[in-house]
Amino acid sequence: MRSRCSAVLLLGLAACNQLLGIEDPPGPADPPDVPPVPSECTAQRLVHLIGSDAGLAWFTLVWPAPAVISNFQPTFAYDNPAEAAYVASDPAHPLYARRIGSRTVWDGLGTAPDPSVLVAGVNETFTTQPQSIAINGGVGLVAAAAAIQASLAPRIAVLQISPTGPYGSAPGAPAQPTTASNLDTAIALFTFMLGAEIEAQLRPSAAQLASYIPPGALQREIDLATYLAFAANAFRLGLLGSIMVPTLRGDVHNPFATDGTQRVNNLTAILDAFYRDLSTSREVACVRNGEPLSLADNVVLIVIGDTPKNSFVTDWSDGTPGNSNWMYLRSNGFTRPGWFGQILPGTRTNWNPTTGAVDPAATVASSTGAAFAGALYAIARGNKVMVQSFTNMPFDGVILR
Repeated sequence: MRSRCSAVLLLGLAACNQLLGIEDPPGPADPPDVPPVPSECTAQRLVHLIGSDAGLAWFTLVWPAPAVISNFQPTFAYDNPAEAAYVASDPAHPLYARRIGSRTVWDGLGTAPDPSVLVAGVNETFTTQPQSIAINGGVGLVAAAAAIQASLAPRIAVLQISPTGPYGSAPGAPAQPTTASNLDTAIALFTFMLGAEIEAQLRPSAAQLASYIPPGALQREIDLATYLAFAANAFRLGLLGSIMVPTLRGDVHNPFATDGTQRVNNLTAILDAFYRDLSTSREVACVRNGEPLSLADNVVLIVIGDTPKNSFVTDWSDGTPGNSNWMYLRSNGFTRPGWFGQILPGTRTNWNPTTGAVDPAATVASSTGAAFAGALYAIARGNKVMVQSFTNMPFDGVILR
C-alpha cells in the first residue's frame, strides 16, 4: 500500500488519502456571512414640501394658528373648531391638530409626532421659490440637510421635483439637486443606476396608493399622495436622503364656500397615511442606541410656502397679519412641539431664539434664523456642532433634547 501511495506523491497528500479511502480531516469552517453592524444614526431623512402659489395655506387648516380655534369667530377661515383638538403639553407653545375620527393627525405614528410651528420669514405672495425661510445667511436649508445626511450614503442626496425650490448651497453639499419633472422621470433616475428591477420596489402599488388617496381627491392631492408614497419606498430602500415636492399649488379664496372641508380632510388623511406607511419600516442605514429605528422616527417633514394667507378673514386674503409667514416642522422630538411666536388678527409677534417665548422685542431675522437652525438640528439628530457648521444663529429656545 505504501508503494501505491508513493506512485501518487506528486498528486499530494489529499490524492493519496483518497486512493486509500481515507477522508480528509475536517478543517476550520468558513466564517458565516455576517452583515456589518449598522452605525448609530447621525441624520434623519427629509421631506420638504413647498406650498408655493398659496399651497401653504391648506396646512393652516391642519394645524391652525391657536387663536383661530381658541377665539373662534364665524368670520374666520375655518370650518368648525370642533374639528381641531388641543394636543399641546406646554401652554407656552399651544398646538391644535385636525381630527381624523377619534384621533388627531399623526397620533400614535412615531414616538414624538406633533410638529413645531415656527413663525419665521415674510409673506412672499406669489412665487414658486419662497426664500425668506429656506435661505439663511447665504446657506440653503435643503443643501445643508444634504451635507448633514452624508452618513446615510443615499444613492441620490436630494431629489427635486420641479418646479420647486430653492435648494441653495452649503459646505459639503452637492452643488445642485437631482431634478425630475414627474414620477416616471424620478423612477428612471434610479433604474438607470440600479437596473430595471428596482422600479417595482419604487413605484407605488395600487394597494399602497389606495391607502393614501381618499375618495374624491383632486389631482393636486393625488400628486402629493403619490410622491409621498414614492418617498416612503425610496427611504425604505435607503436610496434617498431628501426630496423636495411642490404641494397643493393654486390660489384659493374663501375655501369653505365650496369644498374646503373635504380638501383639508383629504390633506390630513394623506399626511397621516405617509407616516403610517413609514411606521411599518425600519431605517436601513443606521440604528439608534444599537436598536432598530422606525422610519417614522427618522424622517423629518418640513412645510414652507410663499403665503399662509390670512386665517382671520373668511375670504382667505393673500395678505397676512404683520406680513407673517411660518414653517411647519415635524422634528421627531428634537424640537419642542407647538407654536413659536403668535399670530393674531392684524398682528404678528416673533419669538425669542434663546428662550422660545413669545417676545415683542424679537426680530424677524432672529426668529427666522432660529427656525432655520432648529430644522437643521432635527435633521442632524441633535448635533449642535454640526448645525454650527452652517449657521451661528442662536436657537436654544426651540430645542427639546
